[in-house]
Amino acid sequence: MDFNQTFELINGVRQYNYFKCIQYIQLQGSSLYGCKYLIHTSQRQQLHKLLAYATADREACTFYGIDLRKGLLISGPVNSGKTSLLHLLKPFFEPEKQYSIRSCREVVYCYDLFGEQSLQRYTENNLPYCFDDLGIVPSCLSLKMDVSVVGELLKTRLLNKRADTHILTRMNVGALNKRYGKHFTALLFCNLNLIEFTESFNLK
Repeated sequence: MDFNQTFELINGVRQYNYFKCIQYIQLQGSSLYGCKYLIHTSQRQQLHKLLAYATADREACTFYGIDLRKGLLISGPVNSGKTSLLHLLKPFFEPEKQYSIRSCREVVYCYDLFGEQSLQRYTENNLPYCFDDLGIVPSCLSLKMDVSVVGELLKTRLLNKRADTHILTRMNVGALNKRYGKHFTALLFCNLNLIEFTESFNLK
């Protein structure tokens, strides 16, 4: 199935077919992650929200309370499909909105090796980024470094609002408050649309 089969052009505007979008994502997921990859029925509403955001479907976003001016905060347990879906959804975004996905562990590890210059790619350009696994720290590094590096990096991006910022995390509100502080958590909720996954099932 080709990506162009997921929509029709009507007066120069793409009108996406939700059912075909799901088919396309399922097929691409099976191709990338293996035949065991499955979009579970309990993921459908979250996926519909993500598709509404990615395709800038204003009517659906209004229905779900999604603000297209904000980024995404996607939470859920391990193996709930967060990261794989964000990879698979990238073609649905306009080219200038397509993000690079970086692990927060990678950000902290690179900072430990190369210092401040490793953060410049995230703070000195207008490129959209998705930061995966907020709250997961390399075993060789400290929680204090995670808070000072990742926490401050995300604060800078969210306050400057120079480009879209998306975040994936296993942590709930209480855990975020404990690790990064209530001010940081409030900043996330002020600048990002929360979409929550509740179950673990996908095998990548």
